[in-house]
Amino acid sequence: MNRTKRSPLFLMALTIFIDFAGFGVVLPLLPFWAERLGAGPVGVGLLLTIYALAQFIFTPVLGALSDRYGRRPIIIVSLLIEALSALAGSLAILLVARFIGGLGASNISSAQAVVADLTPVERRAQGMGLIGAAIGLGFVVGPALGGVLAPLGAGVPFWVAMIVALANALLVLRFLPETHHMRTTTRASTPPNAAPAPAVSFTHRGMGVVLSASRRVLRNPGVARLVVINLLFTVAFTAMEAVFPLFTQHSFGWTALQNGYIFTYAGIVIVLMQGGLVGQLVKRWGERSLLITGLAMLAAGLALLSYSTNLALLLVALGIVSIGDGAVTPVVSARTRCRGAGTSNRSTGRRKHLRDWRPGRTFHPW
Repeated sequence: MNRTKRSPLFLMALTIFIDFAGFGVVLPLLPFWAERLGAGPVGVGLLLTIYALAQFIFTPVLGALSDRYGRRPIIIVSLLIEALSALAGSLAILLVARFIGGLGASNISSAQAVVADLTPVERRAQGMGLIGAAIGLGFVVGPALGGVLAPLGAGVPFWVAMIVALANALLVLRFLPETHHMRTTTRASTPPNAAPAPAVSFTHRGMGVVLSASRRVLRNPGVARLVVINLLFTVAFTAMEAVFPLFTQHSFGWTALQNGYIFTYAGIVIVLMQGGLVGQLVKRWGERSLLITGLAMLAAGLALLSYSTNLALLLVALGIVSIGDGAVTPVVSARTRCRGAGTSNRSTGRRKHLRDWRPGRTFHPW
């Protein structure tokens, strides 16, 4: 990968890192802030649901818009939209703010499209791995920072998240070049026997992509099975994310500070798994065996978590859950990418929606 392409790629990874660190800042505090505004357990789950629902709806929309208008303006606008999510003084406004925040966070498809623009097919997994590492590191730094900021005031992490989003938008505006026109340089690396991507009309943009992607899933049994696995896995993991701060508050008297540290611990375990151990484990056991083992560890960890009456047992249980997540996520992504191989670079932003389709995050609190 030459230097001219490497610089925007690393800048995009830095942007994603800052973006997810900003999201992670409010994660330990969100359930407590919602309770302060009068939300019950269902209301707390609804806050995460509405965020995920906005991501589910708008990820293909922003992907389609980035294909039409370019990656850079869509990423900048989405970061500015995210900044608005700090403005919440009541539960109703907080719900609206979280929906707006989820809309802004839908820029992941545009970010992955930047990677596809800059990398040939044979190096694309490496580029996507860089984005994945940036997401993981963001979840390590963000919750820790949120826990440190929470004692300064309940609203401080939200304002910090807004400032981070604005600074990130300025970073993209100043330094990230438009990469959409660079697709022609990587398209030559597409395998010669790859089938051309079908033309997508304007009527298939936006939510039409959700429906068309769903039809493609149903026609491909292999991908359909992976989507179902991803759905069930996401429901289980994100349900734990939704109730964990309330569980630790009830069981240990923890505040956002301690929860911030514990989310950081989980993030470190996941980054270590995805950053190097998964590749070695796949070579030794194979993807299918590792996927089954990861799902079994997730189930065992969640069961053990409900019986965690002391810190040591809690750390062990959460470590097992995080190892399971770190094993399952990249394997499902890699197998989905393999099942979907043989497409060209056209409509990259729209097609990235299929691999990022995680409706389980919408349903988990119910």
